[in-house]
Amino acid sequence: MNVPKLRFKEFNDEWQNISLNKIVNFSKGNLLSKADLEEEGLYPCVLYGQLYTKYSEVIRTVYSKTNRNDKNLIMSKYGDILIPSSGETPMDISTASCIMLDNILLGGDINILSPKNCDGRFLSYLINNNKRKEIAKLAQGHSVVHLYNDNLRKININIPQLNEQKRIADTLELLDKKIEHQTKKIEDIKLFKKGLLYSIFNKKKTNTNIENCIDYGKAGGTPLSSNKDYYDGNIPFLSISDITNQGKYIFSTEKMISQKGLDNSSAWLIPKNSLILSMYASYGLVAINKIELSTSQAMFNMIINKSNNVEYIYYYLEYLYQNNYYDRLVSTGTQSNLNADKVKKIKIYLPNIEEQNALSKIFICLDKKINFESNKLNKLIKLKKGLIQNMFV
Repeated sequence: MNVPKLRFKEFNDEWQNISLNKIVNFSKGNLLSKADLEEEGLYPCVLYGQLYTKYSEVIRTVYSKTNRNDKNLIMSKYGDILIPSSGETPMDISTASCIMLDNILLGGDINILSPKNCDGRFLSYLINNNKRKEIAKLAQGHSVVHLYNDNLRKININIPQLNEQKRIADTLELLDKKIEHQTKKIEDIKLFKKGLLYSIFNKKKTNTNIENCIDYGKAGGTPLSSNKDYYDGNIPFLSISDITNQGKYIFSTEKMISQKGLDNSSAWLIPKNSLILSMYASYGLVAINKIELSTSQAMFNMIINKSNNVEYIYYYLEYLYQNNYYDRLVSTGTQSNLNADKVKKIKIYLPNIEEQNALSKIFICLDKKINFESNKLNKLIKLKKGLIQNMFV
């Protein structure tokens, strides 16, 4: 039977396979562009680029306004599905948002699908999660890709009766609201932490350089990439993406090098609980390694002396990063970089060890709270993904 794996008990009818052309009317937005946006504008509006940068499956709040009110402008109707018709990549524009508001001005390059006796939210969730790759294949163009209503008319979908559509859409929208609330909660804690870092450290006068806190500091090195014997060994090799993905603590790396690679390059084995600072391109990112590893020359690696708290120095360097301190130090060329000498001369406030321990404990507690709430968010996202995989045909 043409039914989903996961279903509410009260529904048992078979789903119908039907083309979009039979259940929606097609039209297009008109005229509006970025140049027409006004912060104090009178009329709420949606532009095509916002559909894949600001909005998800359901729109109940609109972020932009304009003062344009031409007769030829197009307005939304409650439940319309909006799909961008232009963008940089096929996957960008293969995204749907159901707008649950009347009379919102809709900019040019927006395909508008107005449902006929079906739930626009359901269609939006279905398109985004079951039909996105299929729609992406219909996009045309290279530097700028386009998606036309004539392409969308050809899409076939599986759809249940209206009351089941609404039940599914209600469930997923409720879950989205929980995800949005949880995301906001995490952002608020991060903002509080950033403010606390600033309020504490901005008042403190720097009294030493980072080089006075380390027993040994040196950049890494990269084994010759053309020599396969240097790679796929058992020595973790840190990259910038590992830091951006894992954050403060590094427990693993995507790449590995061999002992030969380590011996035949300027890479070195950095002991656990050292401090690592990125110097090239994404400069100023800081991390503490919880495993022995090596790095490329793009990172400066510091073994902090035992008279200081590595966590404290991590948080002070994070404070500097958040307040754009490193922008003053970079050398500009083909790309902006720090270097080892500049890193060693970074000025910091270094109190006695008791104050270091006390301050680091405050921020460790905040980080634990962020991690706890982030795990809850990840579970909600995973739940949504699982529901979508099993509630649609």
